[in-house]
Amino acid sequence: MKIIKKFLVIPQAISYFFLTTTAFAQSKITEWIGEVDEGVGSDLEAWLPKVLNYAIGLSAFVSVAIIVSSGYMYITAGGDEEKIRKAGKSLTYAVVGLIICVISVILVRFVLVKFLEQ
Repeated sequence: MKIIKKFLVIPQAISYFFLTTTAFAQSKITEWIGEVDEGVGSDLEAWLPKVLNYAIGLSAFVSVAIIVSSGYMYITAGGDEEKIRKAGKSLTYAVVGLIICVISVILVRFVLVKFLEQ
């Protein structure tokens, strides 16, 4: 295990020292803050949909990652009943989470159209 850790440090060091192009210290920080702050509105109506979309997207990504992980766990169970049961449970919960994400997208769009008129 120690040998694997040593071999993983080498590519990280190479990418850290040789593959970086710019640093934030090299650019004017006020320009960078201006670019970031430019697209964000100050009111709740502009901010809320963006935050909700990012949160729903992140939760959908996590659900898909869990589906892939539980599928791998199911394939590599090797006939062990406990591992198969655990993989089936996590697969069921991940699919339920993905369905909740889809329903929440529909619900958020409905609320935005009906109440906030966007």
